[in-house]
Amino acid sequence: MNNLQFILTTVMELLTLACAYLGLRLFRYNKWLRLSIIVVPLLANALLYIIYRTTPFFYLGVMLLLCLPFVWPRKSAS
Repeated sequence: MNNLQFILTTVMELLTLACAYLGLRLFRYNKWLRLSIIVVPLLANALLYIIYRTTPFFYLGVMLLLCLPFVWPRKSAS
């Protein structure tokens, strides 16, 4: 079980960093695509935090929550 948790933590760290970067940098593409790039790993981190109760998943989720206001669709950006 410890090996699985280590692998999931490593994968989610890399996925979170990649998705945060892509979600913030894809400024010319579909706004809902950018939002889903941030929200899907956020939900995965929340689910893994509920399952394992370890802080890395919580902090990864906080990182993605901090990125969320920058990709939230606005009416002026239509």
